[in-house]
Amino acid sequence: MCKIKTLNKISEKGLGLFGKNYQVSDSVESPDAILVRSAPVDTDSFGGLLAVARAGAGVNNITIDKASAKGVCVFNTPGANANAVAELVTTVLGMAVRHIDKAAAWVKALDLTDPALDKTVEKGKSKFSGSELAGKTLGVIGLGKIGVLVANYARWKNMSVIAYEPYPSVANMHKLSNVVTVVKTIDEVIAKADFLTVHVPFIKGVTENLLNEKNLALFKGSYIMNFARGGIVNMDCVYSMLESGKLTGYLTDFPDVKSIQNDKILCLPHLGASTEEAEDNCAVMAAEELKDYLEFGVVRNSVNFPALEGYPHAEVKSRVVVINEDVPNMIAEITKVFGTAGINISSFSNKSNGKIGYNLIDVEKSVDNSIIDLLSKLPKVIKVRIIHF
Repeated sequence: MCKIKTLNKISEKGLGLFGKNYQVSDSVESPDAILVRSAPVDTDSFGGLLAVARAGAGVNNITIDKASAKGVCVFNTPGANANAVAELVTTVLGMAVRHIDKAAAWVKALDLTDPALDKTVEKGKSKFSGSELAGKTLGVIGLGKIGVLVANYARWKNMSVIAYEPYPSVANMHKLSNVVTVVKTIDEVIAKADFLTVHVPFIKGVTENLLNEKNLALFKGSYIMNFARGGIVNMDCVYSMLESGKLTGYLTDFPDVKSIQNDKILCLPHLGASTEEAEDNCAVMAAEELKDYLEFGVVRNSVNFPALEGYPHAEVKSRVVVINEDVPNMIAEITKVFGTAGINISSFSNKSNGKIGYNLIDVEKSVDNSIIDLLSKLPKVIKVRIIHF
C-alpha cells in the first residue's frame, strides 16, 4: 500500500487515478509521497519520503536541495496550467489599456438616485478613454509553454511580437507563430516593446532581478507584466519608474503590501492557474508522475532528478532503483555489487544531470532487501529501493 499525503485541495480528476493500492488523504502519516499545490513542504520533516509532486510549475515552496540530498524526487507539471496563465495575461493587459477596472469601479460608485444617470455616464466615460492592442508591440521574455502561448495570442490580436529565449526548446519553438521575431538579447526586447511580459522561472542568482534598473532604462513602453514569479522584476526600479511617469502601470499576480497600496499597480491574488481546467490538468499530470515513479521508477518532469523513462518487460520480477551523487565510476561499482551477489542483470538504464545519478536495474527474479544493504554501503549512494512485479 502506497501512502500519498495531500497538502492542499487537489482535483478529484487527479486523485481518482490512484487505485485500491493507494491510501490518499491529508491525514496520512509517514507518506511515501506528497501531492501539493502551494503549501510549503520541508522534505526533511518526512522520514522515508520518496517523492513530492507539485500540481503546478513553480516549486519554490519545496526544499529542493534537502530533497536531493536525501534522494527525494521532486516533480512539477510544466504546461498543465499554461493556457490558464496565458489567457489571464492577455485579458489583464486588455483590461489595463482600456482602464476596465477603474471604469467598472466608477460605475459601481455612481449615485443611483441621480435622475440624469444616463447623462452622467456618458459625460464620465471620457475619463477612461484607452488605447487598443492591435498594432502595438508586445515583448515576451521567456518562450516556454506559457510564453509561446502569450506570444501567439498577441499575434491573434494583431499585435507585433518580439521575444527572447536563451534556452529554446525545439518542441516549444515549433508551436510559436512564424511571424514572432525572436532576438538574441533581453535588451533588444525591452527597447522595442510597448508592453513587456516575463515568463521565466524564478532561480535565485540567475533570474532574480532579471528585469532591473540597468535594462529597464531602455523601456519606452507603458506597461510591464509579471505573471511568472515574484523576485524576477526589481520592484524598487518599478516604483521609481511609476513615480517618475516613465512607466504607466505594472500588472502582477504577486501582490505585497507596497504594491497593493500603489494605484498604478494592478495586483491579482495569484490567479494564473486558478481555473477548473488548469487545476484538473495539473492534478492529473502530478498523479500520473507519482504513479509512474512509485510503481516503475520512471522519472518525468522532475526538477532535481534526470529524466529516465522505460517500463520493464514481462519477464522482469524486480527493478532496483539506485540514486547516487553524480560522480565517476558509479555504474561499475553498482554492477560489481550485483555480480558479487550472483544476480544477473537483465537491463541497466542510467541518466545523470551533473548532481544526481539515477539508475534502473531490472532483474528476472525476485531479489530481497540484502541487495539494498549492499548497494547502500557504496560511497556516494543516496537511496536504494526495490520495486517488485
